[in-house]
Amino acid sequence: MNWIVDKAALLLAAIACAALAWALFHYSGQWFAVLLFILAIAGLFADIQRLRNLLRDLGEDPSRRSRGGSRTR
Repeated sequence: MNWIVDKAALLLAAIACAALAWALFHYSGQWFAVLLFILAIAGLFADIQRLRNLLRDLGEDPSRRSRGGSRTR
């Protein structure tokens, strides 16, 4: 019975994503490509920040660059 709830939730999430995509495309008009580009760049910056925080939590300095090659510890 739990799989029915999972399938219904997945279907509702897909409908919500489709409605959001349609609204963005419909109401942005000619600015759709620019908005999509801005959203992609913002997502990349957020991912870079997440990875820097993960490096910091692991004890590495994210601002220090490696000189290339393989590193051995």
